[in-house]
Order: sequence, then structure tokens, then C-alpha cells
Amino acid sequence: MIHDYIPIDINEIPYVQDVQLTDTSYQIKVYYNEVADTFYLDISDYDGNLIQASEPILLNQPLWRNINNDALPVETIIPMDESGLATEVNADNLGQTVQLCIDDIGDE
Repeated sequence: MIHDYIPIDINEIPYVQDVQLTDTSYQIKVYYNEVADTFYLDISDYDGNLIQASEPILLNQPLWRNINNDALPVETIIPMDESGLATEVNADNLGQTVQLCIDDIGDE
């Protein structure tokens, strides 16, 4: 089953993109930390007010999973490889086989 996802362009990092989810628009900044060898994202509201910073993009781990903030998206967003091949998120697979999947299957 294929999830809807938020596209990531690895060649443009760092960048900010607008994302429309259910009833709300957000701005997501995607960037890479060389020291930690990890990709991160910041999420802001439509006006650019920061909601949550420095969320690591980890394979099969829902974003903001331990954060209670009503301003965050109601959708569960999970970086995942639906082909099942990836064992981590890296520059070779992010935006290719690993996508920021919106876990909405079964909700329709």
C-alpha cells in the first residue's frame, strides 16, 4: 500500500517548503547536520512562527512522537521506505526510497 508523502529534494537541502496537511498549512525546513550525520526538520506555521525545531528524520520513527503540542500536525508523519530496503535515513535514500509518509491509510 502506498502512502501519501511530503516530497524531499535532497539536492536543495537546506530549504523551506510549504506543506498543506488536512486543514492547515505549514512551513517545513529540511537540513542536514554533518557532525551528527543526520537530517532534521523544523516545522513552522503558515506565517513562519516556529512550532518545533530540530526534529531528527529517523527511519520508521514518527516525527514529534514524544512531543505534546497542539500546534503540530494531527497527522502522523513517518519517514519510511515502503520497499523495505532501507536500514537508515541517508543522502542516498532520503527523497528516493525513504519518504516522509503521511500515515493516513485506513483512515478513509
